[in-house]
Amino acid sequence: MAKVNLQGTEFSLECLQPSLFGGGWGRIRIAIKNEHLDYSECGRRVLVGDLEELIFSLFRLLAGAYSAPYSLSFERAGFSVELIPYAREDGEATREEKRNNDCLTIVRLLMKTSDKRRYLGGVYSLVLHREDIRSLATDLRREFDEIYGKLVHGRGKYAFVGVSPLGYEGCNYWYLDEAGTVKKGDFVWVRMGRRNIEQIVTVDSVRHFGGENAPYEPSSVKRVLRIATDEEVNELLGK
Repeated sequence: MAKVNLQGTEFSLECLQPSLFGGGWGRIRIAIKNEHLDYSECGRRVLVGDLEELIFSLFRLLAGAYSAPYSLSFERAGFSVELIPYAREDGEATREEKRNNDCLTIVRLLMKTSDKRRYLGGVYSLVLHREDIRSLATDLRREFDEIYGKLVHGRGKYAFVGVSPLGYEGCNYWYLDEAGTVKKGDFVWVRMGRRNIEQIVTVDSVRHFGGENAPYEPSSVKRVLRIATDEEVNELLGK
């Protein structure tokens, strides 16, 4: 269970086992508890891919990927998430500044009545800061992999690898591995970001897709340039 304590309010988001014929749907449990409220609801439905995208987005926020607030909406599950990066008043913050300063995640939840037939009035909002975000994302990632990991690997001729900047694992920016030789945990060279800067990144995951269900159009997605050598990795890590 992914759980954080926000100044006396305990918030948790838990991945549940999918139903027997769940298709691409997953289930979650949301709970909020403080001195005024004790609310919990099991079984809210969310697409497995959307739930994983939430996890990626939390890690990307921590890595300084966003230049403006970014929102995710889970209408069927009755909640939304807004990701707010660090911002300077005198201009756009650098990625390094966004990594070293606070960022926010606002969770807005529609709560249901005890009979689960209708929503209560208003929206309950929770504000998470950087360390809360990191804790929630890490625990949610671990739980997601245990329950849904086998469902998202896929099959097909296209090998996609999810990569992250060094020290910010979990972002899963997708690149195409044309050679099909990259493994999880490898270090690879890619062109990253709007400026296409060549750099070594870590490989979070490897998945196979057909053209119709790939995260990006295979003909237009960025490619892995090559696997980094041991010498390059050791030099980068200061060994």
